[in-house]
Amino acid sequence: ARLGRTKVTGRRERRDDDTDDDQRGDEEQKPGTMTKVAIICTSASDLNGHKTGIWYEELAAPYYIFKDGGFEIVIASIQGGDPPVDAASMGGDFIKPECCQRALKDAAFEEAKKSSVAVGDLNADDLAGVFLVGGHGVCADFIGEPAKDLVALIEKLTAQDKVVAATCHGVFGFFDCKTADGAALIKGKKCTGFCDSEEAAVGLTATVPFTPEARMRQLGAVYEKAADWSPFVVADGKLVTGQNPASSTPCAQKMLELLA
Repeated sequence: ARLGRTKVTGRRERRDDDTDDDQRGDEEQKPGTMTKVAIICTSASDLNGHKTGIWYEELAAPYYIFKDGGFEIVIASIQGGDPPVDAASMGGDFIKPECCQRALKDAAFEEAKKSSVAVGDLNADDLAGVFLVGGHGVCADFIGEPAKDLVALIEKLTAQDKVVAATCHGVFGFFDCKTADGAALIKGKKCTGFCDSEEAAVGLTATVPFTPEARMRQLGAVYEKAADWSPFVVADGKLVTGQNPASSTPCAQKMLELLA
C-alpha cells in the first residue's frame, strides 16, 4: 500500500532574480500556464468540545512540494487570518517529518500561514488548483453554512477541469460539492480519506459528524483504503485524495504531477 516517491516537475513564473537554471525552466513553460495554487485550511479550533485545528504536516507538506515545484502559493482559510493548529500535531513523531522541521524554521512559511486569505477572496480563474488541508477542525467548517464559499470555489474549479486535492479529513471540503447536473461531486469517483478504523483509534468517532469513509460511501464514492496510517493516495481524473497525515506528501506530489 505504500507509495514510492514520484519525481515530478512544476512550472513557475519568471522573476527578475531567476538563475540561469531557472531561466531554462521558464523557456520550457507553456504560454498561459497557470502557476498559482491555493492551500486551504480550517478556521475552527473546536469540534464539539475537542480542541483541534489544522494538522501541521498536512499544511507543511503541500507548501514545500508546490514551492519547490516552482508554484506561487497562497495559503487560505475559511475566515482568513492565522488558522488554529491542532496541538497534537506539534509533538512526538508527528512533528518529525522533514517538511515540518523545515516549516518550523521558515519565517516566510509562518508569515504566509498567519496572514492566510479568506476563501471567499479567492478567484478560481486565478488558480491552477487547490489542496485542502485536514485536521479535525474541518469537520466544523468545511461543510454546511461556513463552507459555502469553499464549495462554490471547488465547484467552479472542477467545472474548469482543474485539479482539486485533499488529504485525511480535508476531504470534508468535497462533501457538499455537486456537479453541474446536481449529483454529488464524488459520486462514482475513486477516492480515499481517514478510514473508520483510524478514526476509532484516535477516539473521535463519536465527536465527528460522520467519518470520511462513511460519508464517502454514503455519497456514492468508490472508497479505497490501505492499512491504517500507511501513505495512500487515489487519483480519479483531477480529483486527488490522501488517506491520512502520512499521505500528505504523496498526495501533493500527485497533484503536482497533474499540474505539470
